[in-house]
Amino acid sequence: MSPAPLDLPLAAWPDWFAARGGRPFHGRSAARWLFRRGARSWEEMSDLPAGLRRRLAAAGPPLTSVVEREAAAGDGARKLLLRFPDGAAVECVWMPGSRGRTLCLSTQVGCPIRCRFCASGADGLERNLAAGEILEQALQVRARGSFERLVVMGMGDPGLNLEATLAALDTLLDPAGGGLSARRVTVSTVGPRGALERLAAWGRPVTLALSLHAPDDELRAELVPGGRRPVAELLAEADALFAAHGREYTVEYVLLAGVNDRPEQAEALARLLRGRRCHANLIPYNPVPGLGYRRPVPAEQRAFAARLRRAGISVTLRRSLGRAAEAACGQLRRRTLPC
Repeated sequence: MSPAPLDLPLAAWPDWFAARGGRPFHGRSAARWLFRRGARSWEEMSDLPAGLRRRLAAAGPPLTSVVEREAAAGDGARKLLLRFPDGAAVECVWMPGSRGRTLCLSTQVGCPIRCRFCASGADGLERNLAAGEILEQALQVRARGSFERLVVMGMGDPGLNLEATLAALDTLLDPAGGGLSARRVTVSTVGPRGALERLAAWGRPVTLALSLHAPDDELRAELVPGGRRPVAELLAEADALFAAHGREYTVEYVLLAGVNDRPEQAEALARLLRGRRCHANLIPYNPVPGLGYRRPVPAEQRAFAARLRRAGISVTLRRSLGRAAEAACGQLRRRTLPC
């Protein structure tokens, strides 16, 4: 079975269309329809010849996924559940914000990292997403509205499906495709061995979000069992990535009441980050039924952030969007959820 166009780099689209009786420029036209105009069928692409549209439609639609459900939160965030022909399901989230609209993409069906506080890995990993399936999330959202920013921090760890993730990002960053700026793209990972080096070799100045969640190896191994690597080693690799393309990285730290939010843990985190070209992003825990963790009260959240600031660390206390629709960080999973 020949690859669908979304699984191919944009440079191969002219040949793909020519092989099906079209002209090379029809590939560029189809890309505009999909990425700029939000088309979801060949028939919508009115500047393609009618005969070509019929042949393409007979072979299959440009998007194979179906949006099985949409859920909205009062803060404007929207979550989409996509179902693929093999039955696999993933979620993506569209979020408004003061700096523009942001899309959060998934890269795997489920997740093998099994962070103890996250819903996505509750049932383990089913499979990786292909590049085209990652792109389909962006296109399904694009058919409903635009976005200017992209965060790859939905279901799964992109560091464990890096080639498909980077292929999808190449298309989304291409002016003939999604047209996004690399500086408005963030890739979140626990840092599997080799992943940060591959990001550096890729060369695009996207922002790394390193999922740390603990200031020491022992607690991190407990909270992030699928990401067992020395914290010092991870930060050294993140420093090397900064040296490669000059983009400060973010250290992600989910605040869990009584687990990793104590004053001495804030001081330990500050010692780790002091002098590095990074920013601490504190994420108050978003509750997941059955996991038993608690979200620190606002005063405890602010106190943790204040200790980092006093140590000279740049820090943000994240405002979580989408909690009402279970679309916030750590709440995505592969089943249909009620609105």
